Amino acid sequence: MNPQVLDAFREDGKRLRSLRHKSLQTIHAKLPKRQRVERRVQWHVDGAPLCLRLILSWNRRTKRFCSFLTNLSSQRYPIEVICRAYKWRWQGELLLKEWKSSANLHAFDTANAALVEGLMWTAIAAAALKRFLAHMTQLLAEVPMSTRKVAMCALYVVLGDLVEALKRGDVVGLYAALEAAITSLARHAQRAHPKRDRQTGRAQLGLEPCFEHDDVISNSRRSGKPSNHPNIPVGFS
Repeated sequence: MNPQVLDAFREDGKRLRSLRHKSLQTIHAKLPKRQRVERRVQWHVDGAPLCLRLILSWNRRTKRFCSFLTNLSSQRYPIEVICRAYKWRWQGELLLKEWKSSANLHAFDTANAALVEGLMWTAIAAAALKRFLAHMTQLLAEVPMSTRKVAMCALYVVLGDLVEALKRGDVVGLYAALEAAITSLARHAQRAHPKRDRQTGRAQLGLEPCFEHDDVISNSRRSGKPSNHPNIPVGFS
């Protein structure tokens, strides 16, 4: 990787003029280690320029630079935010693990490409449904949810009744299954340490569960019967 450096800035905003308009390898030894550095670099891909932000942060433990390449706006995502968000890369690994383990991808036993593709899309659709249930439970029950716990228990606790209601075209049964699913998940799939998450986890940058939304789920068969869960609005019943 040896792009052309168009511009360079330290984390405090000072422009590093001596690093401009040179190749990356040429200036690598001159990079400051006390502050993180952002460089705007350019490649030529298929005859067209590709401009990105290249952020470097010195790792004192490994004695090497960590590189972050992004196209996110520097006004909205400054250096410090990009470096902190990199710590969340594990969330992507967890999503792949969810698809492999909780979506049963490892159990596929066929060499037919069409079947493999169909099974993979089915698994991803199931994972998307679990995420929907997790976020809907968080919205309605007003509790921080663990997507991992939902992925692990949804298959055995809630998805069966939902799928059966969908298969039958049973609208009343579908709403009943949704209410039961949300009530069950709100009790058994909450995040274990929400306060700790605000210090070291995914809520570290101020991301908090969203408990307010303009869209209110209501049942066409409104009965006014209170929900079994104290935090689920009556309008859902």
